[in-house]
This record gives sequence, structure tokens and C-alpha cells, in this order.
Amino acid sequence: MQAIRRGDIYHRHFSTTIPPKDKFFVIVGEDEAHYVGYFFVNSNINNFVARNEKMVAMQLPIKPSDYPFLTHLSFVAGHQLSVLPKSDLIRELQSGRAQYKGRMSSEDMEMLLGAAIQSPLFSEKEKNYFR
Repeated sequence: MQAIRRGDIYHRHFSTTIPPKDKFFVIVGEDEAHYVGYFFVNSNINNFVARNEKMVAMQLPIKPSDYPFLTHLSFVAGHQLSVLPKSDLIRELQSGRAQYKGRMSSEDMEMLLGAAIQSPLFSEKEKNYFR
């Protein structure tokens, strides 16, 4: 199995979303406690996010022509950092409960991380995932 790296895109079931569902997500970094930080990939921008200029600025459109596992234009939801233990993700990949789907282009990743570091939405501690 390959190493989990910044820019990797995975797919797994999330019981924490409302409603619980399968989602794509992008790894944006790792902390010293071996938690990986990630952003969800969404089909559209929800109304709550659409009403907040700072959150809208953190939505990165990605296209199926660049990311063949997508079926339609989608958005990396860079307004909210989520974390999970790296060991949990490794276990889910080994069991087949999570799947590796591809990698973000270096240009998209650079744009996303640069915007996240500048964004007032994240604390300094959270910004360490992006550096």
C-alpha cells in the first residue's frame, strides 16, 4: 500500500455528515500526533457557505476532465478543516472501506493551501496543516 500524502484524494463513508454518506476528501497535511487534516469534496456549495464571502473564497472548483473519478463539476470545501487519525485511514484502506482515487494537481494544491494559509477562517494551529 502507498503512503498517505498531502494532495491524495480518497473516498469513504462518513457517519459524521448529515445525512451520513460516502464522500471524496483531499488530504491537506498531517500534525505531530499523526492526525491527517482534510477538506471534503462537495457536489455544490451549500446555502450557508454561499452566504459567507470568506467561506465562498475557499471553494475550489474541480472538473471531471482533470479528475476522472468525478462525474460532474465539484468543489473542494476549503472552508472547514476536518481531521482523523492516520492509523484509522490506513486501516480503512487495508480493509477496503476507504479507497484511493487520485491526486490533486500541484497547481490546485498550491492554490488551495496558499488560500488556506491566508484565510481568517483558520487558527494558527490549524494553519500548521497547510504549511
